[in-house]
Amino acid sequence: MTIRIDTIAENECRYRTVGDWRIDENGDIAIQVVAMGDERYELLIAIHEMIEATLCKRDGVTTKQVDQYDLTHQNDDDPGLNPEAPYHDQHMVAFAVEILMAKVLGVDWVEYNETLDAVWERIPERPTVAPA
Repeated sequence: MTIRIDTIAENECRYRTVGDWRIDENGDIAIQVVAMGDERYELLIAIHEMIEATLCKRDGVTTKQVDQYDLTHQNDDDPGLNPEAPYHDQHMVAFAVEILMAKVLGVDWVEYNETLDAVWERIPERPTVAPA
């Protein structure tokens, strides 16, 4: 298995999210994280996405299922927090690790979330998602 992580500009997002993952036909994971000006923030999102994608792969939750859900919930604060999300359980594990790693990295959780919110606001809403 290969896991690739790329940092991208806001206008390169497939849809309105600061972190995105896809699993290809070979089972490889591609992760994209929006540049935020602080490598620790980008690392936290990448770790979250890697854990979430890995657990979704293990549990049979597909990229297509996640994309379809996220696309219809682009304006929700955090779609994965909704228990109806097909990846809710996996998201919650990734979120817990993200919180722990933020502490280890010395990231102020309030400032981090303010930055995520500001970046998210600048990402254009997309009417469709590029094929996974």
